[in-house]
Amino acid sequence: MLVNFKVENFKSFKDLTEFSMEATKLKNLKDSNTFDINNVSLLKSAVVYGANASGKSNLLKAMMRMKQIILNSTNIQHMKKYPHESFLLNSNTEHKETIYEMEFIIDTILYRYGFEIDNDATIIEEWLFYKKIEVRARETKLFYRKKQDITLGTKFKEGKQLEGKVRDNALFLSVVAEFNGEHSLRILDWFFYDFEMLSNLKSDDFKHMTTAVLSDKEDTKYKEKIIQLIKKSDIGIYDLKSQKISMDEFINLENKFNLDNQLLKKFLEEASGDKLDEEDASKVMTVHIQYDENNNVKNFKSFDLSFESEGTQRLLALSAPLILALEKGSTLIIDELDNSLHTDLVNAIIKLFNSKETNPKNAQLIFTTHDTNLLNQELFRRDQIWFTEKNIYGASELYSLVEYGKGKTRDDLVLEKNYLEGKFGAVPHIGSLSYEAD
Repeated sequence: MLVNFKVENFKSFKDLTEFSMEATKLKNLKDSNTFDINNVSLLKSAVVYGANASGKSNLLKAMMRMKQIILNSTNIQHMKKYPHESFLLNSNTEHKETIYEMEFIIDTILYRYGFEIDNDATIIEEWLFYKKIEVRARETKLFYRKKQDITLGTKFKEGKQLEGKVRDNALFLSVVAEFNGEHSLRILDWFFYDFEMLSNLKSDDFKHMTTAVLSDKEDTKYKEKIIQLIKKSDIGIYDLKSQKISMDEFINLENKFNLDNQLLKKFLEEASGDKLDEEDASKVMTVHIQYDENNNVKNFKSFDLSFESEGTQRLLALSAPLILALEKGSTLIIDELDNSLHTDLVNAIIKLFNSKETNPKNAQLIFTTHDTNLLNQELFRRDQIWFTEKNIYGASELYSLVEYGKGKTRDDLVLEKNYLEGKFGAVPHIGSLSYEAD
């Protein structure tokens, strides 16, 4: 479970910025929208609003960049290509280090892990602390690193004799995990399996997850849940099926996209979610009911996914990540959840997470949106609503609605109206648009 995230000097975020999933003492929607792990109270969902180019997506990208560095830092070639993305609108920060820190809970242990990385991927600082989630528990240092000087805590025996095996551009945590260190390995597993982010525009980036689940003939429980989700979404699809497709079907892509054999193979693997060690791969087919002239059911027709609308394709691509997150109790981050989806459908997705019945394992959903119809206190608590806004120097600032007006915002305040009127900030200041035709 994500507790909070901090970042400094990443893209549009110049100063240290904190995003939190800790629940405040607000009483509204406490039973449905929050959950407790011993003495820590967390939120099941959070939404980020803001004008275009205000930094919403950059906040989520910062989380994902931290994950990517952790999972790839022992790969020498990958770290050589590390793209330093500092705040460029200030000469002091352009070549300065970026800082990432995250607090998260695995079972009943609260970890605080972070690092400082410079523009050539050198690790300047790195730290890991942990605390058992119980009354009067104290945070304990597992290790602290200053460049190549690493100090181990008494509870981090897994790091002994590995201090000298760390490159200056590799994380100590990732190195210890490669040697099956208990704490290190469970942390990397959490980032890999339980902390997922989805792109805002291209459903192709993650639709392979749905294809893979629907193609699994041994474990069909997720498939059935995905089909039920799609049926209840009222988009006219009766069923879904996975169909094996021959490589021959796609040979024309070589000419269409000017791809050589290796690029074609990569294209197909990404599209299908399968490694093409065999002669074929899988694709998702939608099944619709065909009626006769008297509107009686006559047959079933299968269509390629490309036949469906952009919104339907996006929902299908989202379905597996949503179901898997709810089933595992993991953290799912989605940039522009509302893209190509109807407001009522987005509302229903949010309620899947803000519910004890459909979310018994306390999965978390974090997303950005422009859909102001979702801004109401029957759906969200004020501590679940965040805003990004750029200051006059081009730097993004992040704040929660619960912080606005020193927490005096009423539980019955009409949020959408007040937001659109600019009372919470984070809206575009658009001048008079004009166009002079020739």
